[in-house]
Amino acid sequence: MHHAQVFYPPGEEARARKFYGETLGLTELERPATLRDRAGIWYSAPPGHVHLSADRELGLHPRRHFALRVDDLNSTVKTLRESGARFEEAEPIPGWRRTYVFDPFGNKIELDEIPE
Repeated sequence: MHHAQVFYPPGEEARARKFYGETLGLTELERPATLRDRAGIWYSAPPGHVHLSADRELGLHPRRHFALRVDDLNSTVKTLRESGARFEEAEPIPGWRRTYVFDPFGNKIELDEIPE
């Protein structure tokens, strides 16, 4: 993955930073100077990025999501539950452990623990 683009309502940068930076533990990146005139936040999600942009039209579809690979699904889920995040069960895939979590704006994120 190079990057995923998701949206949040204008003025909700603090909630976005709390969820993606503090709760999910992603590292905020400096955005290119050419994009700093628009509201947005970028995060590192190796090997790629998650780009958040402010927009009034979130256009959420029930199947639209991006996936993050995590080392310890139980620990990640525990942290997210403690923050009040909403979850949705994912269809099982043999050899994977996974679930869906929603950010504060309704964006769906798949969390995958996949053994090497």
